[in-house]
Amino acid sequence: LSYNAFTGAAPEGLGELTQMNLLQLQSNRLTELPNIPELDESLYNTSTFVTDCGVPSAFDKPLECDNCTMCCNANEYCYPQEDTRTVEWGMSYGTFATALFAGFVVLCCVVVFF
Repeated sequence: LSYNAFTGAAPEGLGELTQMNLLQLQSNRLTELPNIPELDESLYNTSTFVTDCGVPSAFDKPLECDNCTMCCNANEYCYPQEDTRTVEWGMSYGTFATALFAGFVVLCCVVVFF
């Protein structure tokens, strides 16, 4: 169903298709998705459920999709929707950047003064 210029909310019936293994809705103009059950990733890995939930978005408010396996953005770049290692470590990107910068400063001081 991808690349079909569908607009508006996706049909509620999509959430009732219990035997579905693959759902690719990217490159449409969908503004709302029904609750889609998690799909079996054993056949298609992370490309099982793909929508336009990426950033930058073609919409004023990006499409929200909690159980999508991949998100595509307005530039048609698609990426897996998974936590990065920084997030897994419990750090925000700002905290990680600050810690990295502080480590660099300490390393420079050690090299200069010792």
